[in-house]
Amino acid sequence: MIKQYYVNANIVCVYSVLTPIFGIMIFNENTQSSKFYRISILVWLLFISYEILFSYLLTGQFSTIFDYFTSYTINISLFYVNALVVLPYIYRRPIYIGILAILLELIGYTLVKYGIALLCLQLGQSKINPLAAPLNYFISSVWRFIYFMGISIGYWFSINVMAQRKEITDLERSKLMNQLNTQELEKKLMDSDIAYLKAQINPHFLFNTLNFIYNSTITTAPALGKPVLLLSDVMRYALAETTADGKVELADEIEQINTFITLYQYRFDENLKISFTINGQIGAHKILPLLLLTLVENVFKYADLKNEEHPVKIDLQMEGNNLKFTTWNKKLKRKRPVISKGIGLKNLKSRLDAYYPNTYKTNIIDDDDIYIFELEIIL
Repeated sequence: MIKQYYVNANIVCVYSVLTPIFGIMIFNENTQSSKFYRISILVWLLFISYEILFSYLLTGQFSTIFDYFTSYTINISLFYVNALVVLPYIYRRPIYIGILAILLELIGYTLVKYGIALLCLQLGQSKINPLAAPLNYFISSVWRFIYFMGISIGYWFSINVMAQRKEITDLERSKLMNQLNTQELEKKLMDSDIAYLKAQINPHFLFNTLNFIYNSTITTAPALGKPVLLLSDVMRYALAETTADGKVELADEIEQINTFITLYQYRFDENLKISFTINGQIGAHKILPLLLLTLVENVFKYADLKNEEHPVKIDLQMEGNNLKFTTWNKKLKRKRPVISKGIGLKNLKSRLDAYYPNTYKTNIIDDDDIYIFELEIIL
């Protein structure tokens, strides 16, 4: 009889274990509480139906409704107590605590089941007599305990894995949002810094003063008229309002580089040795204002501008959306070297990080005689 029971139980186990797994899959697709409860009830009804059906096919008889109700109440209670209370408690605790908890569950389960079976038998509501074959009844109880414990552990493991995956996903999403917020904050901070610098100078006062100087030089020093106009253009460009994206036409930036070079040529009587070359189609590409002009200004500050053998080289190349801007110069030898604090380049990097994250790269070659700066941006 024991052998027959094990055969029947194994058959029931194979079919019924598929149902809670299917229920977990459905639960994973929709986490709303109401739907979860409805699905849980449906899964248990299907599970109980499977067991009752297979039990009938194997034995040819049904038990009483009272037997089914008490049996599945105890088993389902074991399932949830183990999955929602015991396993979370013993998780990551010493193994002896887990073994002790499971043994207590087994003892409690067996005693409760045995006691209820005796009570139901005395009330005449049950066909099961635990006293008729106590060993068989004990073995069957242990088997059902192991069976429902296995399903409960599988259920707990599944929801635990899903919870951990959700936590990891939430952490990754939070990290990404923090990165985006940081970049946005840096961008706003950079914009506010530029706006603050612009606010330090009253544009109307500046341009009115430049116009006054220009008009004065027309008659007194005509040669100074052109440089004053060039300076006015550079200042107007630096203080001009940008579009909503904070960028200007690349052609305008290039024009200001030419203006800046011309202004310096006036200052040094056309004795500067500078080569500015442009290759590729400029088109309608846009760029941050003063980005390239900052690099050019850095060249004029530290380069040997009058070296005929090694003239300063400024090169701009466009290939599709890829811009490569390179400056090459010999360093100017001074008795007292100019110590650079790197403020301009730090500001440049901050602006690049804010507006072109992961779409630019720089390369600097800085030795005793030569300084090279390479900037590549995807516009």
